[in-house]
Amino acid sequence: MIDFTNIEKRRASYEIYYLWVWYALKALFFRKFEIKGKENIPDEPFLIICNHQNGLIDAMLPVFGIPNHRMVFIARGDIFKKDKVAKMLKWCRVLPAFRVRDTGKENLGENDKIFELAANILNNGKIVGLFPEAALQYDKSMGSFKKGFARIAFRAEEISNFNLHLKVLPMANYYENFYSAGHKVLLNIGKPFEFGELFDTYREHPEAAYRQLALKAQDHVRPLMLDIADKENNEQLDSLREIYREAKQGKTARRMRMSERLASDQTMLENFRKLKEEKPEKFVWFMEKTKSYSDLLAELNFRNWLVGRKLSFFEMLLLTLLSLLFAPFYAVLWLLNIVPYKIPELVVKKLKDKRMSASMRLGIGAVVSYPVWNLLLFGLSFIIPWPWWCSLIFLALLTVFPIPFIALRHWFLKFYHRWRYFARQGKDANLKKAQNLKAELVEELRLM
Repeated sequence: MIDFTNIEKRRASYEIYYLWVWYALKALFFRKFEIKGKENIPDEPFLIICNHQNGLIDAMLPVFGIPNHRMVFIARGDIFKKDKVAKMLKWCRVLPAFRVRDTGKENLGENDKIFELAANILNNGKIVGLFPEAALQYDKSMGSFKKGFARIAFRAEEISNFNLHLKVLPMANYYENFYSAGHKVLLNIGKPFEFGELFDTYREHPEAAYRQLALKAQDHVRPLMLDIADKENNEQLDSLREIYREAKQGKTARRMRMSERLASDQTMLENFRKLKEEKPEKFVWFMEKTKSYSDLLAELNFRNWLVGRKLSFFEMLLLTLLSLLFAPFYAVLWLLNIVPYKIPELVVKKLKDKRMSASMRLGIGAVVSYPVWNLLLFGLSFIIPWPWWCSLIFLALLTVFPIPFIALRHWFLKFYHRWRYFARQGKDANLKKAQNLKAELVEELRLM
């Protein structure tokens, strides 16, 4: 394994690239990047813990969401197998943590070195971040917290003779869409906490202290995230979230901030938890109706936001005229963006783990293929007989063009599905059945 000493050292090359990735994440990839709880960020040092539901992007949100700080993040060790990749990750300020299922027992001893290094980084006033769950949670729930972060936290205090006053800062990511660009996201920052009450336990029974800190940390992260704890009905409860918001908020539901959506989802889950206990037959009714509705949507290839709408001929005529107006601009933007936009798709198509799609689209697209493509077009622009400063303006525009390109791409996709829906409304029996099912669900949800 390569030497990770001085990984926290600031490097000019990293700082330059940090600015680009920060822009790519907040302006190009996400339509809206909401951060709640900035006032909770303490003075250094602190240890960041975050939920883990969406691959690489889960780490990028805290890393680039609080740009006044530079943190070292800990990721799973199996991605460090090749030295070239490991060196690149070190440059990105990422440390490995080894799991038996990924690298075997022979590498577990390396964790002691990594945790010691992380503890010293904290003692030097820097920030360390990691995922206590140590694995992706595919069902939008909270997994059990492993002891790695607790070992680092206690060791950091031990090095300072328990005078570091290390704070643990809980965070959680909440996504509108797990797979593609052009959507909203929330980085939810909770209140920091200390764990001095566990120092005596740690001195006598370290394993017990690790477990207690893990449980305490879970209690601080859970209120910040979407945690669909009902494994048996996970898919149905997930599908109900958007319908619930529509039932409670009406037409304003789609304009809700991500923090408001999360609050709505959490309220819904709590209501259904109580319903399952108090009126199990009604709970089963909701699950069965939701399953039938979701199956129909999949068969029809429609999204929930369309079902129940009454599209008139004049509305579709207006949308068609607007689309014709936008079409020339979209054509130009398509030519300038389609190559870097599609390059990540070559990798995404081969992914077995589709939850990594967004990470690949961001990591390969916005972070790699777009800057390379823009620089290539910038170089070719000097062939045009215009002043040199025009090429600089062209390069600046190239960095902005992905924003309207992605927005218009979504516009035309929705326009296409609106026409499909308009052509079938009132005629398709399955669509009518889906509309009736949704109407039943909305009516019952309003009574909750």
